[in-house]
Amino acid sequence: MDLRPKAFFEDLAPGTEIPSASYGPMDRSGYITTALILRDGNPLHLDRVYAHDRGLPDVVQQGPLNQSYLYRFITDWLHRPWDLRRTKVRFVANVFPDDILSCHGAVIRTYREKDEALVDCAIWQENQRGEKTLMGEATFTLPERS
Repeated sequence: MDLRPKAFFEDLAPGTEIPSASYGPMDRSGYITTALILRDGNPLHLDRVYAHDRGLPDVVQQGPLNQSYLYRFITDWLHRPWDLRRTKVRFVANVFPDDILSCHGAVIRTYREKDEALVDCAIWQENQRGEKTLMGEATFTLPERS
């Protein structure tokens, strides 16, 4: 259950930070389920020896699993999850078992389009060392107080 207060359109202006949320530690047992769902048998996600032989400290968490935490961060904060209109995300670093992911956002602009109150924001995800793992943008709508 997300206890962050929900925002209204009038509350936001460029530079407003979205309250952050943290998830983890990441658990390698979830990688197997994700691999099955995605039909992704890449040993980089499942085999420690294989990952280590390629210079990595451990198996790598799948990108869509990382993304799901960023989307959860946004949709839990919105009044209704379907108010998320668009996203664009870029993967910038690997996530490993035991990493703790924190998700952040900041408003870029607020505007009205076709009678909707819309917000564009920068969104990103970091590991416990402050290294960005995902970066992107999101557009969503928020209700107005009146």
